[in-house]
Amino acid sequence: MARRCEVTGKGTASGNNVSHSHIKTRRTWKVNLIKKRIFLEDENRWVTVRLSTRALRTLRKKGIKAAIKDNGGSLGVLAAKKYAGIQKSAPKTA
Repeated sequence: MARRCEVTGKGTASGNNVSHSHIKTRRTWKVNLIKKRIFLEDENRWVTVRLSTRALRTLRKKGIKAAIKDNGGSLGVLAAKKYAGIQKSAPKTA
């Protein structure tokens, strides 16, 4: 599983460590991710989302659906993981 926020899409960043003598070495900055259960009132269900702590602040201010739309994501992120991409087939009538 990649270290990526499901709401904002924020991932690991890379750059240089710069010492006092100005020697540069490569380094990474990892995202502060947490797993959070969020209740969707309009769908009457809980979803577990892996998001950054910064995105959690945004969720408390705007709400989950508005935060995902603002960051260019789709609401398919909130689908249950084991049922993602599976559509229910219509019952066959004889």
